[in-house]
Amino acid sequence: MDLVVVSHCAGDHFGQTLEILANSDTTKLLGDHSTLCLAERAGYGGTWDPRMELTTSGATYVQGDFTIHAVDARHIAFKHFPDGSYMTGEPLCYIIRVKDGPTCFFGGDTSLTYDMKLWGELFRPDVAFLGIGGVDLQGRSLDEMDPPAAAICAEMLGVKTVIPMHYRTQEYLEQFQQYLAVRCPECRCLAVKAGESVTL
Repeated sequence: MDLVVVSHCAGDHFGQTLEILANSDTTKLLGDHSTLCLAERAGYGGTWDPRMELTTSGATYVQGDFTIHAVDARHIAFKHFPDGSYMTGEPLCYIIRVKDGPTCFFGGDTSLTYDMKLWGELFRPDVAFLGIGGVDLQGRSLDEMDPPAAAICAEMLGVKTVIPMHYRTQEYLEQFQQYLAVRCPECRCLAVKAGESVTL
């Protein structure tokens, strides 16, 4: 693996990053300052380590056939540590252009913002990875972008395909499919199961 791209430092997004980096001496990590600081706390060299690639909203990074534009995510990024300290960061979305392939929007944990219409005009994405739900917060649902908002997002981006993510139940998926059929009828919903691969 050449590159790990992380939207923000929350545990469910940083995920297995350290394990992936440990499997290769050449794999790089692209993320905001807090994401790279998490790697530094684990023994990597921080922002000036040649394997650590710092990005921020508005920046562009090129890796082989991939051009990765970082844009704002409307969210919060934080990480608590056992010693009581915590870290905050800059949550990001990414527009990933593949040479001779699709342009993909990865929404991370963003909520709906009118910027998405501008990104649709600027980058013309074909595929969007969109959160359509959220997380269970001690019995309370914390949905950054619910199914109706996600359908509006797809419409504003102008994508042809949406891969829904970050949802807990089949009900979320069914609601999203219903709203998408109304707001963006020419757009298909491609629900991918855990461990499944698809060709875009």
